[in-house]
Formats: sequence, structure tokens, C-alpha cells
Amino acid sequence: MSKSMKRKNIFTCIASAFLLIGAGASVTAGPLDSSIAIEKQMNKASMATQKTVDKLADDTSDMSQTYQLTLQSIDSIKRYNKSIEGYISKQNAEMASIQKQMDGIDDTERAVLPMMEDMVETLDQFVSMDIPFLKEERVNRVAFLREMMLRANVSNSEKYRKILEAYQVESDYGTSVTAYEGTLEGEDKTVDFLRVGRVALVWQSRDEQTRAYWDNSSKSWVPLDDDYRIAIRNGIKMARGQANLDLIHLPIKAAAAR
Repeated sequence: MSKSMKRKNIFTCIASAFLLIGAGASVTAGPLDSSIAIEKQMNKASMATQKTVDKLADDTSDMSQTYQLTLQSIDSIKRYNKSIEGYISKQNAEMASIQKQMDGIDDTERAVLPMMEDMVETLDQFVSMDIPFLKEERVNRVAFLREMMLRANVSNSEKYRKILEAYQVESDYGTSVTAYEGTLEGEDKTVDFLRVGRVALVWQSRDEQTRAYWDNSSKSWVPLDDDYRIAIRNGIKMARGQANLDLIHLPIKAAAAR
């Protein structure tokens, strides 16, 4: 065999060997790739499962926290309700007490109204029977009280306060000395009046020519002679703060023995 033929056979053998190696490599690569692919899929599935587990764990933790918060909220609401129940119970007791007081007030008002009306009537009679000083002012005060008693927009407490004020004014008249100008009833003549408490009421004309004192038993003015002119003049000045206080001589009718 020639050298060229030998070389050709060698090359043919080498080529066949490479073909066999390549074919073997191709045969062994198939199962390996499948194993790798399956492993990758398992890894992916495992990761997906882990994510699901993690999510479920997070959700479970959130639900647990929510549950705990709900329990705390329920406990807080229970305590609040218990507190409110106590408060409501106390309020109901106070309302019952107030209602009882209001019922008592209604009873009191039913008794107070007639009493106030009697007080106004008594004051009216007192003014009409008293010595006639500041007659118009005092009569108007009583008329105001009568009108006020008929008004529904004035509370009973306010009515009572006004009546007491009127009584206080009348009481103060008994301890005061005043002088004022006025006209005699039925006459168009201005005179000076002098009132000493409720024990003496006199008047003197502006020219000091006439004078008189009020006799409450006869309900009339009784003339006075000139002996009282200076005393009445001084009394008027003292009442007006124009002279120092001093003793004065005035006609005072003694109370009759019974």
C-alpha cells in the first residue's frame, strides 16, 4: 500500500472518530438538559411557593395584630359603656331629684302667688290709710305692682323682688325726714311739705302766711297758727341740708288709749 493511501485511511479513521464522539455527546446532552430544566422549574415553583407562604405568614401576622387590636377595642368599649352606664344612672337620679324639686316648686308657686297678691293688696290699703305724703308716687307704685302681677312674661321671683322693693321703700319712709314742693288737693297753690317719718306731715305756703298739719284720724288738714312758722321753716331747711340738724317743735297727735 502506498503512503498516500495510508494517509487517506488515517484521515478517514480520525474523521470517523470525531463523528462518533460528536454523536455520543449529542446522545448524552439530552437527559442532562431535561434534568436542568426540571430543576429550574422546581426552583421556580419553590420560590413561588415560598412567596405564597411568606404572604400567608404576613397576612396571618396582620390578622393577628388586627385581632389583638379588636380585642383591645372591645375591652375599651366595654369599660366605656360601663362608665357611661354609671354616668347615665347618676344623671337619671339627678333628673328625678330635679323633677321632684320642680314638683315642689309648682306647689310652692301655687302658694306664693296668692301670698304676693295679698301683699300687694295690703300695701294698697296701707298707702290709702297712711298720711298722704308723695301720694301720687306711692299710688302709682301700687298700680304698677298690680299690673305686673298679671303679666305672664315676668317670673314669680321677679314679681316677688319688686314687691319687696316697694315694701322697703315704704319702710324707709318711716325713718327719714324730707321736704318737697307740691300742690294741695283741690287747690292750685304750691306749698312746701315737711314730713318727719310717719309722725308728722305739715305744709307751709311759700309766703309763710298759712300752714297746716295732717290729722290722720279725721283725714283732714288742720290749720296752724303763726307759732309754728319758724319751726316749720327750720325743719324744711334741715331736711334740704340747708341747716344743721336741731330740735324743732311740730304738732304731733298722741295715740289714743284703747
